[in-house]
Order: sequence, then structure tokens, then C-alpha cells
Amino acid sequence: MAKPRAAILGVGLISGKKHIPAFLRLKHKVDLVALCDVNREGAEKVAHNFGIPHVYTDLGKLLAREKPNLLNICTPPRTHAKLAIQAIRHGTNVLIEKPMAVSVAECDEIISEAQTAGVKVGVAHSDLFYDSFTKARELVNHNVIGDFRGLRIFLSTPTHYMTSRPDHWAHKLPGGVFGESGPHAVYMTLAFINPVLDVAVRGKKVLDYPWSQYEDYRIEVIGEKATSSIVLAYTSNQWMATVDILGSKGALFLDLQSQSIVKYNRTSLSPLRIGLSQLGGGCKQLWATCANSMRYATGHIRSTHELLIDGFVESIIANQPPPVSAEDGREAVRVMNMIVEELGVAAGKEMALA
Repeated sequence: MAKPRAAILGVGLISGKKHIPAFLRLKHKVDLVALCDVNREGAEKVAHNFGIPHVYTDLGKLLAREKPNLLNICTPPRTHAKLAIQAIRHGTNVLIEKPMAVSVAECDEIISEAQTAGVKVGVAHSDLFYDSFTKARELVNHNVIGDFRGLRIFLSTPTHYMTSRPDHWAHKLPGGVFGESGPHAVYMTLAFINPVLDVAVRGKKVLDYPWSQYEDYRIEVIGEKATSSIVLAYTSNQWMATVDILGSKGALFLDLQSQSIVKYNRTSLSPLRIGLSQLGGGCKQLWATCANSMRYATGHIRSTHELLIDGFVESIIANQPPPVSAEDGREAVRVMNMIVEELGVAAGKEMALA
């Protein structure tokens, strides 16, 4: 088929920082022909900066005039279902930023409409495409650290990014700012623990921002044989994204931002074993950091969004399943809603005790 024609709906931060650059790096296989946003002035500025030819404020007009093969939805989550269904009914394949929608019912409606229209729906679970995370999944699948026993995910988002801003749209999400970055931790968990049977949740109010529900979240996501422990912190000025994976015969430490992965093995607490473990881990970490820094500097590390979008474009060209399916997106929303419900229960108990 000819190169697919793509359009992006929403020109906010995630669109300008991640999605548009990814599409432009893939211009050899997909044409980004238009942007759409209710803020015409903002959309025209972004289009001018990136050299994108057409701007719309109405999705219906964009679909009718540009006839895109792919619509990438980068609007706030509460709008996802309505906009995705509108595009699907025009016969357009849709890639939706996470979370896929705000309820399982909305996800089911999107899936049903896509099946009727015969189009593809993908979800932007971008952190699955970190090189270190991809390698970790391969190592676990090949039994390199023995049987999988559980994982721990730590994500720190600086306070200034969302939490301290009273007008940020994330505060209106179920669970507050958790609803914006929490999906990352949930879908990374689902890569190893699926199905999820139960969750346990605690939210802690740390900062004096009345518009913020919580700034510290501790979550246990429980499967049949393993648990994922998740910490989401919005209380400092630090970006952090680390994952620890425990196996019966070893462990893996991942730094998603530096894209480094270290295999950990400490089978005893003898000084020799501790020293060798520390030395080996430090050397591996140093080597990975140097190697990845060079790869970043020379452009040999592709962004997670580029890898994701490339996979979705390829699924359209080759008529293959998308890299992250609508069903995957639905399951992440289901677990997110379990967590939000538990947060509500916890908040109710706190009010009763106050």
C-alpha cells in the first residue's frame, strides 16, 4: 500500500515532545499531514514549528478532507472514547495515548466499534518499549533469573510538572495525578502479572496543595503467584523511573531513563559474595551508562514513542496486530479503576477517623 497518511489530535506537551517528533523520524514510511486542536492558534504554531501542512479545529472536517489512515489521539483521557469512535466510524485506524479511556465500558465500546468497522486500535503504552524493559522481559521469558517472583516499580515525577499547578487537567482525573502517570506502572506490571486479582492502595497527603488529592501513592497489585509493589511520588524535584524484578535464581535492576539493566546475584551474605556482587553490579552499571550515553549522543537509541508508533504504522501496512492492542489497553484501565476505587475507600476511612 501507499504510505499511510497520519494526523494528530491534540497539540499539548506529549504531542509536541514525543508524538510529532516520532512521526517525523518515520517520514520514510508514514506522512504526517495534519494537526487538530480546539486551540487554532496553538495548533498553527506547532504546525509551523514542525513543518506540518494542515491545521484543523474540527475533527470531522479533518477526517473528511484529509482521509487519514491513522489518527493519533493525544487529548485528555475523558475525551478519548468519543473522539476515537468518531474516527473509527470514518474507517480510520486509531492510536490512543494512555490511558485508553476512563472506564472499561468506554474501552468496550471502542473495541466493538473497531471490530464493526474493521480498523485497528492501538494504545500508547510507551514505557514497554524502553530498551532495558524489553531486554528484561526477554531475560525473564528465557528463565535467566529463574522463575518470576515479583517486581517493584518506583516512579518519581517532579512536583512542578503537575502537582503544584492547580489548573493542570490531571487533577480532574480519577485518583488525581495518579491517573496521568499511574497507567505506566500498571501496564508495566501487566507485562509480568496478568491477570490481576486484587489491589491494595494507600495515598498520602504530603504537600499543602488543596487541589491535589494525594502526592504519595503506595500500591500493591496482586496476581495469582506474584505481586507488584508500586511507588508513585510527586513530592520532590526529581525524575526517577526504576524497576526491580525478582526471580528464584537472580534479580534485575532497571533504570528506564538511562536504559541500563543490571543482573544481580547475591546468594549469600559473606563479605566476598557481597563485594563481588557490588563490584560486578557497579561495573555493569558504569558500562551500561557509558554505552547508552554514546548511543544517545550518536542517535542510535530510538525513543519509546518512535518504536511504538513505528510498530503501529507497520501493523497497518502489513495488516498485523498492533504492538499494544485495545484489549491490553482495556485491561490497564480495569486495573486502574480497581486502584481508584480502593483510593476512594481509603479516603472514606480517613474522613471517618478525622
